[in-house]
Amino acid sequence: MKHLVHFSFLLFSLNLSAQTWVDSVETFSMQSYLPASKYVWSWQHAAFLNTMVKRYDQVDSLEKQIYFDYIETAMNRTKARANGKTPNGVASGLGMAFLYEKTGDEFYKTKCDKIYEQYIKVRRTPEGAVSHLPTTLELWDDTVFMIGQFMMAMYRATGDEKYLNEFALQLRLHRDKLLDKKWGMWYHGWDANNKDGLPYFCGQMGWPNDSTRVSGEIWGRGNGWIYVTLSDALEVIPRDNPMWNEMAGYLKEMLEHLPELQDENTGHWYQLPVRKDDPENWIESSCTAMFAYGMITALKLGIVDDRQFVRSTELAYNGLRQYSLERREAGLICTNVCTGTCIGDKDYYLKRGVQKGRSFGLAMFIQFGMRYEIENGLR
Repeated sequence: MKHLVHFSFLLFSLNLSAQTWVDSVETFSMQSYLPASKYVWSWQHAAFLNTMVKRYDQVDSLEKQIYFDYIETAMNRTKARANGKTPNGVASGLGMAFLYEKTGDEFYKTKCDKIYEQYIKVRRTPEGAVSHLPTTLELWDDTVFMIGQFMMAMYRATGDEKYLNEFALQLRLHRDKLLDKKWGMWYHGWDANNKDGLPYFCGQMGWPNDSTRVSGEIWGRGNGWIYVTLSDALEVIPRDNPMWNEMAGYLKEMLEHLPELQDENTGHWYQLPVRKDDPENWIESSCTAMFAYGMITALKLGIVDDRQFVRSTELAYNGLRQYSLERREAGLICTNVCTGTCIGDKDYYLKRGVQKGRSFGLAMFIQFGMRYEIENGLR
């Protein structure tokens, strides 16, 4: 195995020399920011792991071993911590499902089964919507990505539609509570009525509306998780499955107003996307990459065909390159990334920290950038 890893690293160095800014971000991410030897079982790192799985699918056979080695190393390093006790815990399980799909090794299947069994026991609403947090009953848009990627990976690995059905159930139930019909986007969270007065895990106290129990803000990256997950679902769910048209409709619904909310000068969307004209708002790069990923997937699959969406993806690709990258010795790092965020009011979101890198930021730059370049003949 040691020689295999060395060979893969050498192959990586030879074949992934920076050809575009996306290659440079990937080189920096895999070699310096988050090598597999530093992977931890977390939602943050799971977002990057998801990118490695997608890259495995994209590259030719000679390069696949690079990404397989990364995923295998990351999962074997964290196998003792593998769990599905919370949606965030479920997220890294996509790597175990990938390895089971590719190797057939029952060890990985056993880990996946344990993750799913623990997930099924997570606290839920009477309708069956899974709570993002263990102490209070809350629905977050983040949950759709954290569990959705695992469910789709398990469907790919086993062909068992129970995983697709569980994903679709959660998507519908979360949408029912969180959709803002004016914009087609989702509020960040819903609370079942915290009657015990428990402190909210990490958000602002009193964030739910007294009557609707919904948070008052539409947050960029929170919605980004949904764009990415719906996009990926449409490439996993068979076209003849009724779920495909359903998910396509949800993605189209969410895309409708995005072009008008994009900043023309920078090609970015904002931390609070529907507050485009608020002078305190600021451009946020991770949601920009995620929104544009949803657009380019919808264009690829024929869900939308308007020229405005093509233009928006062009603006985003060029804008991320011009305004949200910084040179490092080992490559490029992304900037303008909102730090990890819970739920609050407008001021809470607008005062969040802005950082460079972050595994989820780098992940989404790579995912969108690679897809854009492939679809536009740049690779």
